[in-house]
Amino acid sequence: MTKLGLLLAAGTLLAAAPSFGQTVGSCARGGGANQPQPVWLLFDLGSAHVHPADKPKIAEAVKTAKDRQVTSICLVGHTDKLGDKALNAKLARERSQAVAAELIHAGFPANHIVIAADPEAFGDMSLGGSDASEKDRRVTILFSR
Repeated sequence: MTKLGLLLAAGTLLAAAPSFGQTVGSCARGGGANQPQPVWLLFDLGSAHVHPADKPKIAEAVKTAKDRQVTSICLVGHTDKLGDKALNAKLARERSQAVAAELIHAGFPANHIVIAADPEAFGDMSLGGSDASEKDRRVTILFSR
């Protein structure tokens, strides 16, 4: 790929990725009987890479949002309790941003996505003095009207 092609590709990715200034916030918790159920996307240890196998789940979340007339999607990034707290907070946001980029790519409007991070909130499994669990390394997609 040429340098120009690389620059155009990078610009497209940056334009699709949500900006912290516009999308970082807090999410309303809970929903009610009419709200779609939350969706979980799991991540590998230390990674913010969305698994290709999860892309159909993301497309289905966009379809659900459109079908159920959802006005916003909130993405809550989580981490396990392993590692540095500051790095975990950054990783939680990066996971939410990665899912946001996929939602935008699947057709959900960027200005209706809120990114939040809840790092180290859980930690169900003990590993020595630290907690780690695969289900804690996730992004939760919450729908609201």
